[in-house]
Amino acid sequence: MPRQKTKLRKLLGLTFSALIILVIAFGNSFSTNPSVQAATRSELQAQSRALQAQINENNAKALEYKRQAATLESKLNQLKAEINSVNAQIELTTVKIAELQADLEKAQAELERQKGLLKASMRALYKKGGASTVELLAASDSFSQFINDQEYLDRLKTAIQQSTEQVILLKQQIQKQQEEQKSLLVQQKEQKDALNTKKGEQQFLLDQTRGEQKRYTAAAEELRRQQALINAQLNPGQVDYTQTTSYPWANIEPWTFDSCYVDPWGMCKRQCVSYTAWAVAHSGREMPYWGGRGNANEWDNNARAAGIPVDDNPRAGDVAISNSGFYGHAMYVEAVLPDGRIHVSQFNYELRGKYSEMTISKGSLVFIHFP
Repeated sequence: MPRQKTKLRKLLGLTFSALIILVIAFGNSFSTNPSVQAATRSELQAQSRALQAQINENNAKALEYKRQAATLESKLNQLKAEINSVNAQIELTTVKIAELQADLEKAQAELERQKGLLKASMRALYKKGGASTVELLAASDSFSQFINDQEYLDRLKTAIQQSTEQVILLKQQIQKQQEEQKSLLVQQKEQKDALNTKKGEQQFLLDQTRGEQKRYTAAAEELRRQQALINAQLNPGQVDYTQTTSYPWANIEPWTFDSCYVDPWGMCKRQCVSYTAWAVAHSGREMPYWGGRGNANEWDNNARAAGIPVDDNPRAGDVAISNSGFYGHAMYVEAVLPDGRIHVSQFNYELRGKYSEMTISKGSLVFIHFP
């Protein structure tokens, strides 16, 4: 019996100790520790700021490469224009050579004709020259006729000789011009080859530069997704107006609800559609020009008509469209959270003309997957 009491006391002691531990544990779990939460929030904010610094750095490098690409593209276009000019010159020179060849053939034909005339006159002179003077005089009606015949044949011979010499000279001139044009054609083709070599080098540099631009843009986008996940933890379920954006017209133009300063895609700047159009283009993708058809609740139909996929399955980089309301609303999907919610960035939410972020359920939204 005493042993049983001893065991019971030990058991009760263990149970009481366990209860004390549980109470302490639950007490800690139910109590609020502001210093821990503040540190966690402070760490998240620090991480978000660090990511923003990296995002800014990558965006700056992407912008620099974009400017370099624009310069290279301008030089490339200039080279293309020079090549087109040389091609036109080559075509003209080729035509000129063909014309000279035709002239040369005509001159050669005329030379052959003149040679034929000269041969005929020489034969006539030979025939007359082979007869004696008495025979020539006897064959002539008079002495004056004899003299005239001799003079005519001499003049004919001289004229044919002069004409033949002129044709030969013309032929030589044509041949010289043709050789000059052929030499020019060789130079022009060499110039074209040199320009094509420069064009290839320039195109290589441009492709490299654009590749670097895309690489830094993609890095910035990935960092932005990471930041979006952190921002979703900082302000769950709230509209956060404290975040910054690279959207170039965020604070430039004076803004009212009815004001419209048209952006490169035909949207009104500082409206939700302008921001999402910029976000798509800023990510390195092609954003169609939808000017005059830019209301948010028209975007999904515009996308379908353009063959761009639209569905209810969100992905980072999509444009989320709400079709509710008169205009609807467009948002840029920064990240998809593990629980299925999405963290979006947007402009002019609540008609405030400002940039903001928030984490929301996908609900009845549709998502445009810009390629």
